[in-house]
Amino acid sequence: MTREQILKMLEALGVKVTADGADGTMKEEDAVKLIEGSFTAANLGLVQKRDELLANEVKLKEKITAMETAAAESNKRIGELDNQLKKNSPEENKKYYEGQLQEAKTKFEQEIAGITADSDKYKESHFTRVRDDAINEAVKDIQFIEGLRDGFISLAMTRNEFKPVEADGKTVFTNQDNKTLQTVLHELRLSKEGMAYIQNGNRGSGAQGGMDQGAAGQGGKSMSRSEFSALSDQAKMDFTTKGGTVTDS
Repeated sequence: MTREQILKMLEALGVKVTADGADGTMKEEDAVKLIEGSFTAANLGLVQKRDELLANEVKLKEKITAMETAAAESNKRIGELDNQLKKNSPEENKKYYEGQLQEAKTKFEQEIAGITADSDKYKESHFTRVRDDAINEAVKDIQFIEGLRDGFISLAMTRNEFKPVEADGKTVFTNQDNKTLQTVLHELRLSKEGMAYIQNGNRGSGAQGGMDQGAAGQGGKSMSRSEFSALSDQAKMDFTTKGGTVTDS
């Protein structure tokens, strides 16, 4: 966050600061350092949390590998017991090995169920993290209108069916048209609908002649940015989808 952004945020919150700290106010320099320190501490916490999650992923992979090895050994044991059962004709031996075989099968099924559950949990966590990282990276430089970032992302997600695929050893998300998540967000950023969520996205575009201002959902209409911000997420989507534009007036 830049110095100018910090000062604007303090002004919006009603915190009075001055260059020299006159009249009992906080000096600008001290206020900026305080906010920057808070953000640094918050970011450090996020980095530590990310490292913790990555370490947990490594441990889970090791556990899955160990369980897969155990399952393979159990499967081998089942085969050995099955072969032994066929070679023994006495009834008492048959019953004994049938019991051993059933016990091994039950244990194997339980281990497989556990491996499957852990694997599914790991994949879901991994894919969610990869998707969220891709979204954050794609929109990090976009200056959204306050409160509209999530609506912009939601618009892209509801219009596409993203699925994880492996490419060059990495997991990426592509839609039904084989476009990556980053590409879809970039294209939306450049579209008329996407610009309605971005600061100065539709600067200079307004309705002309006989058009009613602010008629959401009707092609060719326009409304001010404050009117657009007051709409619900669905109304915003309807307005931009049907050709509406947002002006800075």
